[in-house]
Amino acid sequence: MIPIRVMLPEGENQFRTYILQVRSNPSTIRPDLNSDQFSSEFSPQIMIDETRTFRSKLELAEYLDNCFGAAGIRREDILRNNGSWTWLTYLWFEQLTNARRNILKREEHYICTTPSNYRRYYIHLVAPSYIIYSFHGLPISMLFLYNSPWEINDFTERVAANQFLISHRNIVEAIYRLYFDESQGKPKLRATSRVLRVAYADL
Repeated sequence: MIPIRVMLPEGENQFRTYILQVRSNPSTIRPDLNSDQFSSEFSPQIMIDETRTFRSKLELAEYLDNCFGAAGIRREDILRNNGSWTWLTYLWFEQLTNARRNILKREEHYICTTPSNYRRYYIHLVAPSYIIYSFHGLPISMLFLYNSPWEINDFTERVAANQFLISHRNIVEAIYRLYFDESQGKPKLRATSRVLRVAYADL
């Protein structure tokens, strides 16, 4: 177990450099960014299991929700803490890149940006999973969190990143009922394109 930390600007720079290096050389040794030079401990202290593995984004979100809840952390307390989301991505980098086999192109997948930029914020691999789950709960959040931790799916990148859609629970629930296949545990075929056409026609 390890206490959650908040990535500082120097730590973020080092993490960014590491991501660039590991793209060309997967055997690059990950730097230790858990010293006070690179990150600070989150307050109040929240212990987290750095060896925990997740089969899906849903499992990751549920685990974080339990950890934050046990520590008395409200959703509002963590929502805008970009440094913590970046540090969590650093902590679980191996599984968030499928053992470095699936490293996504944009740094915003790993370096968390401000929540005010929804489209960039919602492509992060950790933050939106918790944000969506803590707001919509089950079963609705499965629409966005059904896939592997290292993957970005269309519903997260294109639907959740639309502030109008994701903030209206009734709309999201209707989308879930119409387009999520519970028997398969994933959205129906071509569901994303149909949702976008309907949603933007109503805006």
